[in-house]
Amino acid sequence: MAKILNISAENFLSLQDVKLTLRPLNVLVGPNGSGKTNILKLFQFIGDVARLDLVPAIEAMGDFENLLFRGKDRKGQTVKLKFSGVISQHASHRALDEYTLSFWQRKYQSRSPGEIGRRLVQRNEEIILKRTAGRGRRITLNGGSLRVLLDEPTDEKFASKKSVSRKPIPGELRLQNAATGLATLRRLGEEYEASGVEALAQIFEQLRLFEIDVDRVRRPSRISTSVTLRADAGNLASYLLYLKDNYSSIFEAICEDVRYVLPGFTGFEFHRIGGSDEAIRLDIVENSLSGTTPLARASFGTIRSIALFAMLHDPNPPSLTCLEEIDHGLHPYALDRLVDRLRDASKKTQIILATHSPAFVNRLNPDELIVVERNEDTGGTRITQPNENLVETLKAETGYNLGELWFSGAIGGVI
Repeated sequence: MAKILNISAENFLSLQDVKLTLRPLNVLVGPNGSGKTNILKLFQFIGDVARLDLVPAIEAMGDFENLLFRGKDRKGQTVKLKFSGVISQHASHRALDEYTLSFWQRKYQSRSPGEIGRRLVQRNEEIILKRTAGRGRRITLNGGSLRVLLDEPTDEKFASKKSVSRKPIPGELRLQNAATGLATLRRLGEEYEASGVEALAQIFEQLRLFEIDVDRVRRPSRISTSVTLRADAGNLASYLLYLKDNYSSIFEAICEDVRYVLPGFTGFEFHRIGGSDEAIRLDIVENSLSGTTPLARASFGTIRSIALFAMLHDPNPPSLTCLEEIDHGLHPYALDRLVDRLRDASKKTQIILATHSPAFVNRLNPDELIVVERNEDTGGTRITQPNENLVETLKAETGYNLGELWFSGAIGGVI
């Protein structure tokens, strides 16, 4: 499974200068305004860069000034983002692929009196894709120029081998100063490492920011080939029908999870609704009630539970999944099963989520927790990852579990 292992960000929203190590399951905790959402927005932004290119991604955030860190100690006007991980088939935990994007806005004065000057975005970019025998392909984009190099291996046994420079055919490729390799090179040939860049871009492009729209889920969903659950879960009914017809064991596992958190649940019924666009309505069957309960009349927590379990059982998930306030509306009794399913799912999709629930955090391991705070002096986000030995010592001394240690302020992330 491709995965991101390390992230650094400079001058992006509240992420003035942060470094973060990611694991399969990553749970962000901290007070409101600390920067948890901005970490998720970082992934949303780089996904837009892969899908749309840099300038449209910036416009989706409002504008350049809207995403630039605004703290009093801001150093420079450049946003720099770096990701490293196991992305290409040759990368490993010892030799990571890397992607670095730096961008800024330059103002050009107008030569005509009274005319407003233009502001143009520019970028520098570097993509390092590891290869066998200690070698790696390094792609750099500076302005409109592109350079592809075969990296010198650092291992001593390869030290006698020389780096080999590969240059694009003159006139074959011209890039605008703001066009990114992440969006462009994947569409070209292997002389530009198209397949490696494609693998990198797909991690970000296919990122799922899962935010359940309960009102939308309550409505019937149009019958379609819903092979994936939408990010807002709006096609939950048709997606569950797809799983029932094509992945019966997964569908039964979802029903079993729902049965765990919803007393009396015995199954789902699917009702087709005719009209110009045929749709499907999902009903809940409960052994203590006659008839069925349409999702339109189900509780907020029930709908969220069903949607979460459906997402976590996805047979073909994206490489990266992000969720905000995962425990919202759920009874604490459901959290044991939810954490188990998150760990299962994280074997196939790397998960980053946010919570405010000590009860949820109580069920985590220290290495799954990321504490997020705001530096009052600079306004920037500060990230710490608890030391496992310290957590075990504090547990022994206080009798608190991990969530209670966090909520008490013993490991930070409260104010």
